[in-house]
Amino acid sequence: MRVAIVVVFIALGLRLVAVQAFSSDHYAKIGASEVTSTVQVPAQRGGIFDRNGAVLAISVPRSDVVADPFLIRDPAGEARALAPVMGLTQPQLQAELSEHSGFVYLAQKVEQKVASQVKALDLVGITLLPDTERVDPAGQLATPLLGTVGSNGAGQAGLEYQFNKLLAGRNGSITEEQAPGGVLLLGGTTQRPAAKGGTGIELTIDQPLQYATEQSLGAAVTGSHAKSGIAVVMDTHTGDILAMANLVVDPKTRKLVEAGQNLALTQVYEPGSVFKAVTFSAALTDGIVAPSTVLTVPSSLTIDGWVFHDAENHPTEQLSATQILAQSSNIGTIEIAQALGKDRLAAQIGALGFGQPTGLGFPGESAGLVKKDASQWSASDIGSTPIGQDDAVTAQQVLDMINTVATGGVFVPPRLIRATVSSDGSVTATRSGAERRVLSPQVSSELTAMMEQVVQDGTAVSAGVPGYTVAGKTGTAQIPDPVHGGYIPGAYMATFAGFAPAQNPALSAIVVLAQPTPIFGGVVAAPVFSQVMQYALNRYGVPTSPQGTTGGTADPVPFSSAQP
Repeated sequence: MRVAIVVVFIALGLRLVAVQAFSSDHYAKIGASEVTSTVQVPAQRGGIFDRNGAVLAISVPRSDVVADPFLIRDPAGEARALAPVMGLTQPQLQAELSEHSGFVYLAQKVEQKVASQVKALDLVGITLLPDTERVDPAGQLATPLLGTVGSNGAGQAGLEYQFNKLLAGRNGSITEEQAPGGVLLLGGTTQRPAAKGGTGIELTIDQPLQYATEQSLGAAVTGSHAKSGIAVVMDTHTGDILAMANLVVDPKTRKLVEAGQNLALTQVYEPGSVFKAVTFSAALTDGIVAPSTVLTVPSSLTIDGWVFHDAENHPTEQLSATQILAQSSNIGTIEIAQALGKDRLAAQIGALGFGQPTGLGFPGESAGLVKKDASQWSASDIGSTPIGQDDAVTAQQVLDMINTVATGGVFVPPRLIRATVSSDGSVTATRSGAERRVLSPQVSSELTAMMEQVVQDGTAVSAGVPGYTVAGKTGTAQIPDPVHGGYIPGAYMATFAGFAPAQNPALSAIVVLAQPTPIFGGVVAAPVFSQVMQYALNRYGVPTSPQGTTGGTADPVPFSSAQP
């Protein structure tokens, strides 16, 4: 018995030494956990601003109201006190306060005024947790570009997703000591680590121009009964995207809404005749034609069993290269492409940026589907590819091509981010992408003069801007049928892309409408270009052209309310 007792006491002693000397930290943590709770402190998400500092998206302080029903002795009484403050019904709150749970959300992201009123009630078992909410002061403006933020505070789409790590910052935490009844113990609060605010981004977007662009585009989509519309405005020399609008008609409500995605970068389509600028730029470069070169243009051509024809039936004509482009003759363009050759045409497609990302890195951006390898062309491709069929490209890629003509032949990469804005307000400019020469100055000058004729007396007279010379190209392309093959009867994409002033370009832009009525780019897309370009040129104080036109849309959308 004595030996047994001694052994037991020795064992107890050894265990005591082990607990106090070697495991004290472990058991201290267990003890502390009984009276402490750790609450995450969300970091202030960085804001998104336009090029002039206007707020496009920002996170504002909010609070979550939570309850611990295990601590609540009078659910009915507390529900009665909370209901008028939180704008909820008493039965609903009483049911939540009576749940068999230690944690229940009563409301999330409530405004600070409501949170203060809840705190003032000083109810047992009711706690406020810090939170934030992402808001867009301009409503739904540019939502497909900006993207969205989920309930967890992380970017889900658009720029919010692309730059989530930069914007999110680093969350902190607060450890609080509480008595069993939930009362905070004085001196028992520790913050570790502190939350670090995210870095904001300053976009190239100009908020007033974005608004004006969406207004004009929306009016065109509605007026032409189109299914969707895209419009992009870009600074010719810097590549800064000043406006990027994406609108669709909700098939259920038939109302005009912001698109669910940034169609200008993620949606591909057959561009149609606007793609002829690729063919003409290569032909001028290689000396296949000059602007004054005259060709014999029949009404149709048969290539490998496929019949190609112009939009309107006509007898065999003698047309100059300039007239072929201005009148958008498919047959004349194909004849030039045949003389150029498929290898050279395929190389020019790649040189002008098609079939590769723009460099913006936007989530879901498409590189397009183009045939840059001439060895994979079918016999009829020399007829379809030069006129913008069988290739699928994005609106931004088409604008990049047109802008290359505007810059005198230099491909300027587009950009959306001008700078980053740290949590202390300091601004750091971002680098622009590398430029590259694609066309010679002479070819660009010749092609610009030819594209001016498109607006002066060709297919896009309604694209003119009073007081300015405009150069551009229309496109009217059938929409492929993904189910049955071929094309959807009566369904077209209407495009106009151009720049102004033609001889000293400052801005370039593209407008694309899906399935409008009427179908022609020069009729429905060109007027939108005219209205938006007129507003933009005036906004930026671009001098008028000495030989400025007086054409353009006769009924521009008023933009007097465009500036917030």
